[in-house]
Amino acid sequence: MPSNAYRPLAAALIRKTILLVTACACIMAALQAFLAYRAEREYFAQSLHDIANTSVPLLSVSLWDIEPESVRRQVKAIAERRQIGYVRLEVKTGQVFEAGKPQMQAGGDGQHFTIPYPYKNGGSIGTLDIWPDSEAFYSDVVAGLLPTLLGYLLLAILICAMIALILRRDLQKPMHQIAGFVTDLRPETLTRPLRLGRPTGRRRDEIDLVAEGFGKLQAGLNRHIRDLDQRVAERTLELKMAMEAIHEISITDPLTGCFNRHLFDERYPREVERSECNHLPLSVVFCDIDHFKSVNDNHGHVAGDLVLAQVARCLQRELRADLDWIARFGGEEFVIVLQETPLFGARALAERLRQAVAAEAIELSGGPIRMTASFGVAERRADEDATALLARADALLYQAKQEGRDRVCADRFQD
Repeated sequence: MPSNAYRPLAAALIRKTILLVTACACIMAALQAFLAYRAEREYFAQSLHDIANTSVPLLSVSLWDIEPESVRRQVKAIAERRQIGYVRLEVKTGQVFEAGKPQMQAGGDGQHFTIPYPYKNGGSIGTLDIWPDSEAFYSDVVAGLLPTLLGYLLLAILICAMIALILRRDLQKPMHQIAGFVTDLRPETLTRPLRLGRPTGRRRDEIDLVAEGFGKLQAGLNRHIRDLDQRVAERTLELKMAMEAIHEISITDPLTGCFNRHLFDERYPREVERSECNHLPLSVVFCDIDHFKSVNDNHGHVAGDLVLAQVARCLQRELRADLDWIARFGGEEFVIVLQETPLFGARALAERLRQAVAAEAIELSGGPIRMTASFGVAERRADEDATALLARADALLYQAKQEGRDRVCADRFQD
């Protein structure tokens, strides 16, 4: 049998109880049989002695009066008693009278009695030997013991039945319910309470403590799971915020706060593709700060960084938050992508940007300075790809630089 074979606890206890009760019943029956045997043996011995004491005087008179027929009847009458198996009377004259079952002599438990003379003291006229009837002896022993054995057997059966009933009701049923509850326990049913259906109004026992322990364990697990879910949600939110921050850093130019060139290279082609697919206008403004190199040369690179940052903020203030976006293309150059904006709108925006930059006073250590910027504006033409559109805007920016800077040069194709 496998070592992990299932064996109900109550069934095992019932089997052990039956064995113990049977063993106790057998021991008590054996003790009762021994006592009954001794009592019956003493009873038979006393019966033989009583019969002999009663018969010896009569036999003495009959032998003295030489009445053999009377002696024979008396011997026969003694042998007919139920306790007597065999009787043998031997007279001094050599005459012998017998009655009963001669084979009873083999038992060896016979009693010997002397028959005295009836009218004088001393001497004997014969001897009387009596053997008990062993068959009757054992029959009486069995007859007297059988009710006792049946009583013990019935008592053992009743005790086992009552114990089995109690164990099944108070132990097997609740233990089976507990085992089923534990077997069916799943994460989604963790909050389901354990109900044993035991009688009310009774005292609590170990099974109730086990059920209460399950309840406490479930409550503790629920609290732990809720705390764990909350911690996971908090960590997820922190991770999400960290990822968003990392993503923002990865696409943002740290000096100006505009998108960087990497983001521009990824997003700009998609803007052009979306414009073409949806037949929506798209304009690009190329911006370059005028004479920026002189700022670095005259005021240092720190001042140059301040100029770049402030000009970028100035440009961002004029853009539509949901549609337009700006990226630092490189050095002091910026590219502004204007969604759903035709050329005339882009040119007007570029002019506002130019005026805003020119009006912006930039505070440096040596005093405020004012900067200007040049702009090249182009609207995407039909079937024009991203590179060509950007190249036209760059060319227009170059044109603005050539024509004296601080101006806007727009594409004349759609003007």
